[in-house]
Amino acid sequence: MSNGLAGLVHDAAVLHRFVDFLEEYCKEQKRSQSYVDASGLFFDYVEKLAQGIKRMLAKEIDRAARFPNRLPLLRRQFLTLKYYLRLLHALLKPAADAHTLTIPAPLIDLASEQIQRVDSMRNSKIVILLTPEFMYFQEPHTRIKEQATIVESFVPDAIFPSQLGFIELPYSQGPSFFTNLAIYHEIGHFVFEELTRMAHPGVQALRSATNSSLKKIFHGRQIFAIVRRIVDDWIQEIFCDLFAIRLMGPAFSFALVEILGMLGFLSRKAAVKFSPTHPASACRFAEHVNMLEEDSWWNAISDIHADQKDLLKRLSDIPRTSYRFYVDDNTLGSQSLVEAFVDFVIPAIRKLVREITPSPARAVKRFQEARQGIEDCLRAGVIPHSPSKNVDPISIINSSFCFCLTSLSDVIEKFEGHAGTSDVTKQSLWTKRLEMWTMKAVEDSQILQRFRTAQSHGLI
Repeated sequence: MSNGLAGLVHDAAVLHRFVDFLEEYCKEQKRSQSYVDASGLFFDYVEKLAQGIKRMLAKEIDRAARFPNRLPLLRRQFLTLKYYLRLLHALLKPAADAHTLTIPAPLIDLASEQIQRVDSMRNSKIVILLTPEFMYFQEPHTRIKEQATIVESFVPDAIFPSQLGFIELPYSQGPSFFTNLAIYHEIGHFVFEELTRMAHPGVQALRSATNSSLKKIFHGRQIFAIVRRIVDDWIQEIFCDLFAIRLMGPAFSFALVEILGMLGFLSRKAAVKFSPTHPASACRFAEHVNMLEEDSWWNAISDIHADQKDLLKRLSDIPRTSYRFYVDDNTLGSQSLVEAFVDFVIPAIRKLVREITPSPARAVKRFQEARQGIEDCLRAGVIPHSPSKNVDPISIINSSFCFCLTSLSDVIEKFEGHAGTSDVTKQSLWTKRLEMWTMKAVEDSQILQRFRTAQSHGLI
């Protein structure tokens, strides 16, 4: 055996041990924990890939022993595998940590069902990852899919699941419910990436409208490329917010207010600042209110008096002439860039969001009809339900969040006495209970809907 082949055999053995561990790790997670469907699909893929790589290693080493001229090709393939396996390795442990005891599984299932009703996203699934960062994040997946396609050319045993996305949740927020409505924004990033990857006509039209508006102001290839990258980031943030509102309604806006407030982004000074990566919070919330008004959600919550709603409206009312773009913390950038974005690009974003998402008109109507009954259940300290009809998840979530913001003290006073309403510990405890009731109600609603669907198809 030549030194070249001996080195390759050693390299193959190292790879074999690595993928063997990944295979057994996936099997152990599925034996010991319960996961949402997308995570199980991801684990299955890694298992099949590991098995395929082990078979490929044995076969190719045997061929290389007989045909030494294959050694350079195999080395290149091994490098490709190592790079791809590093990408998967970074995803696998966070995905394994996100089992159904550490995440709001009914909410994840609901989100997966909803995005499959979005234009061109029929087969989409979301894998949840738990992260140590206090930030929600969509892990870009295009690079992973490109590498998967390359690997499939010489390890055809496993095909990467189509339209599989990865969303990171802070591990501290995993068990909560209302805060995790923020995942709808991250799902928007996943959808935008997918639509861009497939050259969706709506995304192409948005890109054309953006180029046209910017070229009127910025000249020269280099400066145009810079402002285009900045505006691309702004586009995605507004798109993701509006996408989330179309699927979830005002509950998403309330959740985002709380998260951005915790991160310190909602002071008057901070709220009007455009950074190179994010539009101003005031601009974002102006679009929230605009979308909620046009979709009749704002009228449906007109009687809700909560700090989150008041802040949302107050920031949205800041004149757009107050917005400022800062290249860094202290350096003002081009005001004309902000004006072009607000005047010409945002209307195109609204148009795209409306084109790809279902109308929320029925959801708003159901919310108005079901809200009182849901609040009556919560006020009595029981899981929201209806003996006569299925109360849909969007009504449950929006009613429960509004109730949490306005009437939770009524429940605390009923069960803990008046002194309990000013007890921070009790407030935290009852918020957690309310979230648990909401999550269980959403899960019950989903089970009932699946039963009725199966029944209507004659399966039961």
